[in-house]
Amino acid sequence: MYNISNATEEIPVTKKFLSVTGAVKNPKSFFVPVGTSFRELIELAGGTALQDYGIFVSGILMGRLTFDIDEPVTKTTAGIIVLPINHYLIDRMKRPIHDMNRIGKSACDQCSYCTEFCPRYLLGYDVQPHKVMRSLAFTKTGERVWNQYADLCCSCGLCSLYACPEDLYPREACNQGKDYLRKNGIRYEQPKEVKVHPMKEGRRAPLKMLMKKLQLTDYDKATPFEEIDYQPRRVKLLLKQHAGQPAKPVVVLNQKVRKDELVADVEPDKVGAKIHASIDGVIKEITDNYIIIEN
Repeated sequence: MYNISNATEEIPVTKKFLSVTGAVKNPKSFFVPVGTSFRELIELAGGTALQDYGIFVSGILMGRLTFDIDEPVTKTTAGIIVLPINHYLIDRMKRPIHDMNRIGKSACDQCSYCTEFCPRYLLGYDVQPHKVMRSLAFTKTGERVWNQYADLCCSCGLCSLYACPEDLYPREACNQGKDYLRKNGIRYEQPKEVKVHPMKEGRRAPLKMLMKKLQLTDYDKATPFEEIDYQPRRVKLLLKQHAGQPAKPVVVLNQKVRKDELVADVEPDKVGAKIHASIDGVIKEITDNYIIIEN
């Protein structure tokens, strides 16, 4: 809403509100220029006592895991969560997809808990992760049959990280199912009228129970807002921070730019988003994937 309000006044997105939490000394929330590195975010939160750690970007359930502390903040970064390298969630997320599939194929007992807790299923949509799990054990001729039950999955992760008593990966199976449908040009068709499940309110996942299951209770700390005016000496602006096509640079090497100045634009016939300088500085590097500005 903040960015939408600014957009009505033609103010570009050059800073991002986010939270830094987990195994850091002073969890907090603040604004930083787009392109600031995760390394700097951790330092702004007091640093971490860990020697080795992983970073969950934009949440645990729907976020992603990275080990690159020099990765830059984008327009869509909601925050970062720092966890020890030996944490249960990092061990789980590091597992290769073929291992996830192998384990799922051998261990899924079709209890259907993943479906019974699925928020989309409870809203009345035909999302059934337990049926998608069958695609791991059947021949290729069966993939189309079972993958269709993944089409409206939003990848919230509740099935994999909370519902499954076997600690399997129905969310990842659904992601593969959606990829299969997309690659084969199979579009979703609503088979019946959407009707909210009568048990919807009774199957909400208790937040405290979810945190306990994910072994995050020790990191349940407030992230108070702190108004800071942090100006990094260097920012890395990714040219694809959005849906659609990457933006195309409209600047040249060694060009001086001012904050809010357009540095990459979208081709007229393409879907995408403009990229603006988040600090005053000089263009030091331009590639097909990013622009670096230093001051």
